[in-house]
Amino acid sequence: MKPDIRDLIAGVLMVAIGGSVSLYASSHYQVGDAARMGPGYFPTLLGAILAFLGLVIAALSFRHVVHVLKPPPFTPRPFIAVIAAVALFALLITRIGLIPTTILMVIVTASGSNSFRPARALVLGVSLSVLAWLIFSFGLQMTLPAFAWGF
Repeated sequence: MKPDIRDLIAGVLMVAIGGSVSLYASSHYQVGDAARMGPGYFPTLLGAILAFLGLVIAALSFRHVVHVLKPPPFTPRPFIAVIAAVALFALLITRIGLIPTTILMVIVTASGSNSFRPARALVLGVSLSVLAWLIFSFGLQMTLPAFAWGF
């Protein structure tokens, strides 16, 4: 049985990248333990998880029957919407604050979909912006203003 070469290559690359990150972080930074995490703990853990998942994907590539599917045609609208949302974030986060910027980002990104519904996007934007504000302001105690009208 022949492996799915795409999954095999992806898995091997994930193992290489995850293993490299994990080894580099554990040898250059203090790792600590779960109770007293050092600066290398999180990158070491993420690298190991990535390497493990890559190993699983590479192993499972030998079970798959490869079906060649024609990819859908490229449509630029979703691509442009995501790029525009990232640009909006960079331009507006310090000028209007986290909550309005997140709402605008979600609406612009959602507009790239063929099933775009403005009301749905607005509800999602408000929900995600409040969640982001709670996470960054209270959870991480970062000084991102919720609203800042400084054009």
